[in-house]
Amino acid sequence: MNEKFEHEVEKWVGHWIKIINRNMINIHNQKLEKYGFTVSQLSVLSRLWRQDGLTQKEIAKKLKIKPPSLTGLIDTLVTKGWVVRREDKVDARINRIYLTEEGQELKLKSLEVVDEMEKLICEGFSPEEKLLMLSWLKKLNNNLEQH
Repeated sequence: MNEKFEHEVEKWVGHWIKIINRNMINIHNQKLEKYGFTVSQLSVLSRLWRQDGLTQKEIAKKLKIKPPSLTGLIDTLVTKGWVVRREDKVDARINRIYLTEEGQELKLKSLEVVDEMEKLICEGFSPEEKLLMLSWLKKLNNNLEQH
């Protein structure tokens, strides 16, 4: 019975996505380690590189993570001197998160690592296969976002 279950698991798309995700995060974290940050911290910085001055609530919503998890990430980024919290000019109850110059400078370093990861992930795939994979991944994501 257990052997049959193992055989069935091997056929589940979600099983492979979970394994791939875990492997990607582990490798990505190893590559980012030389710069002193993690994939989770990079996700926050990346949001701010696209739009600086977001609130924690806006970042949490965009990253689809719980506010308490985000608080810890931002606290770490503040401690490292990569972001600062500033009171909103209109509503003093709201804090906005802004990149420091040091946080801004991490963008180029992280893009180098992202390029390394992209090459690793797509190794052995033709350009056509990569486009097909992207199409399937977007469809899969759309399926999940509808629920």
